[in-house]
Amino acid sequence: MWCQALTAILVLTVNWANAHSWVEQLSNIGPNGSYVCSFGYPRAFVDKSADGSFDQEANEWLLPPARDPPFINKTDLLCHPSQRTLNQASNFPRLQTKPSSMIAIRYAENGHVTVPGGGIDLVGKPEKGGTVFVFGTKQPRPEETLQNVLHWTHDGKGGDRRGRLLTAQNFDDDRCYQLRNDRTTLSEARRLQTPNPKPGQPGSDHELFCETDVRLPDDVTVGQPYTLYWVWQWPTAPQQEPGPLHGQDEYYTSCIDVDIVTDLCLGLNGVLLKDQDPMTTAVPNFKSRTALTADPLALSSQTGFGQPAETSN
Repeated sequence: MWCQALTAILVLTVNWANAHSWVEQLSNIGPNGSYVCSFGYPRAFVDKSADGSFDQEANEWLLPPARDPPFINKTDLLCHPSQRTLNQASNFPRLQTKPSSMIAIRYAENGHVTVPGGGIDLVGKPEKGGTVFVFGTKQPRPEETLQNVLHWTHDGKGGDRRGRLLTAQNFDDDRCYQLRNDRTTLSEARRLQTPNPKPGQPGSDHELFCETDVRLPDDVTVGQPYTLYWVWQWPTAPQQEPGPLHGQDEYYTSCIDVDIVTDLCLGLNGVLLKDQDPMTTAVPNFKSRTALTADPLALSSQTGFGQPAETSN
């Protein structure tokens, strides 16, 4: 029994170490699907460095924390410590956008889409890389908790009613891919279907970010920031050996503010990432994205998932 428990702990640790994604960049989407105007970035964003010294924990926020698996609790804070208040890194401003605009929230797939099973040596991971939920609020709080936000609903009447669920979409946008030395069948097929060459370098390759496409509410206030919570739900199913018997929660979040303005520029400009994804258009179905799991609370009703109830002897 002790050996089985130790094995489960080791598997949990390896799985957490292999998984990571966060929001890299935001863009407005024009009526024809093109990215338009200046790019925007999450709170306190740190770009990947050219010298390889980048620390992914500067942006990555995992819940429950790796030291506290396997399930979230009511005290787990939603945002990374650097993202709990409205603040931007000096070189990475907020996205400027309009009420009712469509925006793309972009992130690297990191193998969770194109590597079979969602990653090397992973078990029990959901299809399509799990679900991304985007919530919006005019009343963000530094002490925001994940459990509270997961209760927000499309009509704004869920939970404490401070925000609403704006969209639920598969993590996999059916276009994105990672460039790997051990190219997978899916990543190679997507690379050939949607080439993403570096500007001025015909025949070159660049990884292609995934995106979550969100329409902002029409009642956001011009002249005020609006807060978005990007929540990637990527659980492990129960009864998946050698995984945990009762499954495990796994969430990654990015906390974002956008400035609401009256008019947008027409061109594509602004601060770029050091390794900027050259793609300039959204996925073709950006207006009609869906998810296999549309309810943020669906996990709570999944058979066998969750902390087992204690029984008295």
